[in-house]
Amino acid sequence: MENKLFRKKEIALLLIISALMLALMLLPSLKESGKGVRAIVTCNGEVVAEIDLGKDADYTIEGALTATLEVRNGKIRFVHSLCPDKICEAFGWIGEPGETAICAPARIAVQIV
Repeated sequence: MENKLFRKKEIALLLIISALMLALMLLPSLKESGKGVRAIVTCNGEVVAEIDLGKDADYTIEGALTATLEVRNGKIRFVHSLCPDKICEAFGWIGEPGETAICAPARIAVQIV
């Protein structure tokens, strides 16, 4: 009888344990992708809209000033605002959880969750 470093049963057990560990590591990201990414829009600190970033559309938000949000390809941005400096429009696209875009003069904030 040969004394091998790993026998077939031990190798199979290691592969099963490795696969389970990988599945447990990926489980949280799989749950998140099932829910879909959303944007929470607040005006003066109050939630005024919850937007599914999986659906391309434009949204007009009435804050202290009117602003238009554009959703495309799972991301959102300020596309037009009546604010004087247009910094919010220049900020560009956001789409990762935790990212935020703000139009301070309009008092509108968009946060990705």
